[in-house]
Amino acid sequence: MHQLAAGNKPEPSASIVVVEKLVKRFGHFTALSDVNLSVGAGEKIVLCGPSGSGKSTLIRCINHIEKHDGGRIVVDGVELTDRMTDVNSIRREVGMVFQSFNLFPHLSIVENCMLAPMKVRGLSRAEAQERAIGLLRKVRIHDQADKYPGQLSGGQQQRVAIARALCMQPKIMLFDEPTSALDPEMVKEVLDTMVELARDGMTMVCVTHEMGFAREIADRVVFMDRGTIVEEADPETFFRAPSTERAKDFLGQIIH
Repeated sequence: MHQLAAGNKPEPSASIVVVEKLVKRFGHFTALSDVNLSVGAGEKIVLCGPSGSGKSTLIRCINHIEKHDGGRIVVDGVELTDRMTDVNSIRREVGMVFQSFNLFPHLSIVENCMLAPMKVRGLSRAEAQERAIGLLRKVRIHDQADKYPGQLSGGQQQRVAIARALCMQPKIMLFDEPTSALDPEMVKEVLDTMVELARDGMTMVCVTHEMGFAREIADRVVFMDRGTIVEEADPETFFRAPSTERAKDFLGQIIH
């Protein structure tokens, strides 16, 4: 897996996500201010920083769950605007996994994974089932396919959520602190699944406090504070010699 030198960014022609001068406000509170970020196809970006720094808001803007107030976002060559008539065309290409699993409790595990490919991609039931079983196998939970979400542990449900997102065959996967709601013993199984996905070449933007995971899979670590990107570097540089006092303080609090 390639590593980018500190401060380097992928060439614009290779960028599947481009964020320029992004601003997002909630009332009088500015959640994001002048944020610039590009993500190359196949690149793995880890967003880290203190709570309230704007990490989750940034990836929610990339998926157009939140509409930005200034600047621009381009995803897979399509600019996101307030006037987008087909925002679902972008969401089809961008998978997202949240802190909460958001599975439909009345559907079996395999049915949870089949629903969107049938409704949105137009797959037949047989095609959707074949794809779902294959991806449940990939996340090592195919033996639970006929159970319901309430019968699974939190870690198992989060792996189902990852498989469900992959069933849409997205070009980009966004993760918003996917392990933060899990018991400690369940974190590893989810992180292992994400590591395998990264090694398969998926473009990933991950908000996480799991710094061991960041060291292992990230091409770049992007550190945010107070709605801005404070610094970004390859993992070795960021963890060994962060360039700002804010990043040093943050790492000092979470790495012992």
